[in-house]
Amino acid sequence: MSKDTNDTSMNTQKSKSKILYLYPRQRSSFVAKDIKLLSERYEVVEFLFRTKPKFLLPFELVRLKLFLLRNLFSIKLYVVMFAGYWSLLPAIFAKIFGKRNLIITGGTDCVSFPEIGYGNFQNPLIAWFTKQSFKLSTRIVALHSSMILADYKYLPLTYKRQGIKAFVPNLKTEIDIIENGYDAAFWRPQDSSKSKTFLSVALGIENAKTRNIKGYDLILEVAKNYPSYEFVFVGLSSTQVDFEVPANVQLHGKTNAEGLRKYYSQSQFYLQLSMSEGFPNALCEAMLCECVPIVSAVASMPEIVGSSGFILPQKDLNLLTQIIEKALQSDLEQLGKAARHRISSQYTEQMRAEKLNSLIKNLMDKK
Repeated sequence: MSKDTNDTSMNTQKSKSKILYLYPRQRSSFVAKDIKLLSERYEVVEFLFRTKPKFLLPFELVRLKLFLLRNLFSIKLYVVMFAGYWSLLPAIFAKIFGKRNLIITGGTDCVSFPEIGYGNFQNPLIAWFTKQSFKLSTRIVALHSSMILADYKYLPLTYKRQGIKAFVPNLKTEIDIIENGYDAAFWRPQDSSKSKTFLSVALGIENAKTRNIKGYDLILEVAKNYPSYEFVFVGLSSTQVDFEVPANVQLHGKTNAEGLRKYYSQSQFYLQLSMSEGFPNALCEAMLCECVPIVSAVASMPEIVGSSGFILPQKDLNLLTQIIEKALQSDLEQLGKAARHRISSQYTEQMRAEKLNSLIKNLMDKK
């Protein structure tokens, strides 16, 4: 490579605007994908906000404040994954110092289910942080319209309407919808035949509250009705659990992307029966691997699935049994191919990259 080429590359790198990408808990796969796509145009500075143990929260807020002060003059825009305790300081800094702040919602930050203690808006303290963050932010990105405002009918709960505007009704911050995107070249079936298997990626199934929220409890019940079929859960921290496991249920630990692709490829159905969701990545990955989806009528999932799978309108064992009976009598090969086509044509990484980069460019160009 010539000296001129090296100089050009170095100048291009130096000319990139610097943006912050702040995320809580861990560097998940979808966070990593966003950072990768943004890094093509911007110099991305990462900040991981640790949410556990909870007693460290004040120290994390101080650490974040010091970080924002140290980088006050170099970072032009803050991209914050999810609203919560960590999202308010960037919104305040952006407001005071004339910067831009973008919050990408995830699902939990848009709902309230006080019956089970789930959702930002059922907890007064985090609800306050979330509301103020949304109000002060330059822009909000929702993964689906249901995160903005939607009727909720899956369960008879207190709040019949969910979404940001259900709990921040006078919000003036503009909200854009930018769906997640997926790599159809990677997420594709590796095997030509499917086994008689119902699969669920089940992070946190060991916890009773998570089993309820994610619908794993319903899957464990319906599995008893189909002893000749296997029901597989992937993503456990430990296979030693304190709940009843039917004989035809398999529990597997966490795995990498290649491992998940293998599970998807071997499974006929993918079950996602959550009572609350954002835009579930595992569902879309499974569909790309030609799993036939069976999902709850919650948030984005009916739209993701369309006519390529089956929708459970309410959390009810008898209804689920009826849907599975119908699914077993369907043209599963055709449905699997339709599921793959739906994701590969409507939710690509390129689509998300174009929309997100366009939005950020517009925000950066504003004076």
